[in-house]
Amino acid sequence: MQQLYAKVIDQEQRQGVTILNEKNELIGDIFATTISGCDDKNTYGFKHKSGTEILLGLQNRRFKDLNVAKYTVEYQGVHYTLKERKLRNFMNFHVEGVVDNTTYIFKDDKEVTLTMYRDDDLLGSMNDHKIYTGETSDIETCLIILMYFMYKLYKREDYHLAKLLHRNW
Repeated sequence: MQQLYAKVIDQEQRQGVTILNEKNELIGDIFATTISGCDDKNTYGFKHKSGTEILLGLQNRRFKDLNVAKYTVEYQGVHYTLKERKLRNFMNFHVEGVVDNTTYIFKDDKEVTLTMYRDDDLLGSMNDHKIYTGETSDIETCLIILMYFMYKLYKREDYHLAKLLHRNW
């Protein structure tokens, strides 16, 4: 497993989060963005050093799906939907979906860590202090990092993230 680190940049000319590897090399940058049909304050993007860019946003909720969140992933101009599973989401974060013909599952464990699975294979985990990824593609690295923002939103701990990436919050 490779360990990654988040570096918060809070300067007058630039605010954001940069992801670095253990050699202090840039992996990518997180930024606030918008996707049609998603909440503007809960939509983020990740630009990988390779040029891969992923956007992830919390879809605007309707009355009929008030208890089940849906997320839009935008990758290479194509939109994919990830969603919480009914009944599984009341006690723990649990999101599933297909992106680029691959099934992904995101869930929290008992130690307040978000884990990401491809089929049944553990791809990585992330908490407030550590980011671990195994053999992942650029899109998978982007997804686990961005889904952590949605996990923090689920846990109602998103204020600091939003304040950092949205200057006018």
